[in-house]
Amino acid sequence: MTNNNDLKALETYAQFHKALAEPVRLRVLALLGTRDSLCVCDLVTVLELSQSTVSRHLSYLKNQGIVDSWREGTWIHYTLNKKHPASEVLLPSLEFLATLEQVKNDCLALQKYESLPRQCNL
Repeated sequence: MTNNNDLKALETYAQFHKALAEPVRLRVLALLGTRDSLCVCDLVTVLELSQSTVSRHLSYLKNQGIVDSWREGTWIHYTLNKKHPASEVLLPSLEFLATLEQVKNDCLALQKYESLPRQCNL
């Protein structure tokens, strides 16, 4: 007999892994893993993607509970949800992602972006 809690846990983990099955979302998570939080405009600039693309991927991650968000004026900030049931699986993944050239380049672009005056116009 299958435990209802086990089925729920399996579904949570399956959805978590589905959320990771997209390169843009992995890049977003890798960047979020380097900061306490990032604004949508930060990610748009660094990833060189449209606001709608970044927002769509962030929405997916938020719906899965992998990231949290809050509004500050017109800016929406995102952070990793360290209380997600599968968060212990994410940390080793972030360590691996940090070794990839694309993610290294994204991190360098974020450092360069942060050294300039903020030009968020969302």
